[in-house]
Amino acid sequence: MKYLFFVMPAHGHMNPTLAVAEELVRRGEEVIYYTTEEFAESVKNVGAKARLIPPHFNPVYVLKQKAMEMGLDLKKRDPQLMLHFLKNIRLKAHELVDQVKAEEADVAVYDPMCTWGHEIIQTLRLPAATFMTSFAMKKGTSLMDYIANRVPEVSEIIEVFTVEEELNIVTIPKEFQIQPDAFDDRYLFVGPLISRRNIKHDLPLNQLANEPVLYISLGSILSNVDFYKCCIEAFGYTSWKVVLNIGRQTNPKDIEPIPDNFIVRQFVPQLEVLKVADVFITHGGMNSAMESLWFGVLPVVVPQSSDQPIVAEQIKRLGLGEVIQPDQISADTLIQAVNRAMDDKEMKQRLCKMKESLHQIDGIALAVDHLQKRFRRS
Repeated sequence: MKYLFFVMPAHGHMNPTLAVAEELVRRGEEVIYYTTEEFAESVKNVGAKARLIPPHFNPVYVLKQKAMEMGLDLKKRDPQLMLHFLKNIRLKAHELVDQVKAEEADVAVYDPMCTWGHEIIQTLRLPAATFMTSFAMKKGTSLMDYIANRVPEVSEIIEVFTVEEELNIVTIPKEFQIQPDAFDDRYLFVGPLISRRNIKHDLPLNQLANEPVLYISLGSILSNVDFYKCCIEAFGYTSWKVVLNIGRQTNPKDIEPIPDNFIVRQFVPQLEVLKVADVFITHGGMNSAMESLWFGVLPVVVPQSSDQPIVAEQIKRLGLGEVIQPDQISADTLIQAVNRAMDDKEMKQRLCKMKESLHQIDGIALAVDHLQKRFRRS
């Protein structure tokens, strides 16, 4: 069978899907992604095919452009930016309809945040499953009400967040879901999907051996030079070996001078670093949070936008890590949060139990089994 994948072209959305795509290919299925050039190599590495989409389908490209037009600060992760993108990008879906139709695909797997992909699926009436890389959402649940109260503009595109199919794959464990009992058996909670990634990088991993390792990343979409400088102030010239991922939108020269104990890169092979890290200062994107729990790395969450404040609250509620609100960021609060996490034996025990629980589920096989069963040819 031929599967089409429509996924928001961002690491936190793409990475979990690649493991499923690889297993589908291994089982003899054909998989095609509609994605950006940045992810084409990763797609090909798992045996799938990449169809390149125009730059204006890329959130990074659009967000930077619209931030300037709207006079908004990228560092503040203004929700209006992403909402503008989600509302308007689906209007561009018609540009790809004919190309997608010519694929004559059997199944579409889509990320609800990929609004243009969902629009194409509806236009062509393709059999489909959702692939949710964050919390599952439903109208009337406390989570949806919480989001709508914080960002009233969400009501304009509420269907983006609450779309559902007969099969909905959710890449978090059910115990991390808010109001898990609100979701019936059409929702398959498979936990984080971790697989090998053959990614070229120049990170000197050998320098991380036999050292306490602190990994810092705010994700791949936006940047925050002031935050990076604050991290340098907090952990520069200490016993920590610090890996700082500044993203492709930031020039390393903007945060100089860089201490000797820091390794600064615009791209970091996150899984390789998490294998050896002790603490992860993260924006709390769901993918990063799940990878932190999978490897048993203490998360210190500094939520920026989107679902990140909710992810942070869940981590705090479950006693799995520390949280610092953005308006409380300073060198001192960063140091204190990292020290509290390192000194908290009970937190480490809870994190260890969560790691063990996650590793008991073969989420990749489970997701593929359900896809093949749901869409098996008659």
